[in-house]
Amino acid sequence: MLATAPDADEVWCLGDVVGYGPDPNECVELLRGRKLTCVAGNHDLGAIGELDLTVFNADAREACEWTARALSEESRAFLQSLPRTAVAEHAFLAHGSPREPPLEYLLNVESARPNFEYFSAPICLVGHTHVPLVFTRSDEEHGRYRYQTVVPPIMQALDLQGLKAIVNPGSVGQSRDGNSDAAYMIFDPESLTVSQGRVAYDISITQTRILDAGLPSRLAARLSYGW
Repeated sequence: MLATAPDADEVWCLGDVVGYGPDPNECVELLRGRKLTCVAGNHDLGAIGELDLTVFNADAREACEWTARALSEESRAFLQSLPRTAVAEHAFLAHGSPREPPLEYLLNVESARPNFEYFSAPICLVGHTHVPLVFTRSDEEHGRYRYQTVVPPIMQALDLQGLKAIVNPGSVGQSRDGNSDAAYMIFDPESLTVSQGRVAYDISITQTRILDAGLPSRLAARLSYGW
């Protein structure tokens, strides 16, 4: 992915470094070697015992339990060091939402609407749903704000100047928007634009490793159709 993506000054990771995949330590090591701002996701917290696993569905709970056993001490220490939220240039970072960082799903504009009151930066970046979406709030007119939902176009800059926005770049793994390619976004804090990118990869290799690890077969199957 990094070979085909535009150059970036640093990486911002919105959590769930580990959880569904068969290579948790390798994922941690990949991030540790970069200029990085990273927040904790619910799967990260579940794998290190800082979130009650009863909040997960059966497959996710089994994956968290497997990951907990697989983590090295170095990887565990890295995940334990992650904050629930972070502030970067012109952006606020959280995994689920700024209101409830590890767990709240922002699935539509109605769930996003109250969260605009929980950050002061122009843009809040979230993950958790695995679906690339942008929720925007325009300046107040006649005592009301105007809210919109935008599906970000592929590799076209989406201008967010003059708006307050909650941006979800999608997921590198376990995409859930019907597109099995890995998803990421490039954020330009000077122009206040975001651009979505997608990268195809050999899904079959990951599927084989998931099954060989004894993780739930559904986690492998869903990679094929991005849901």
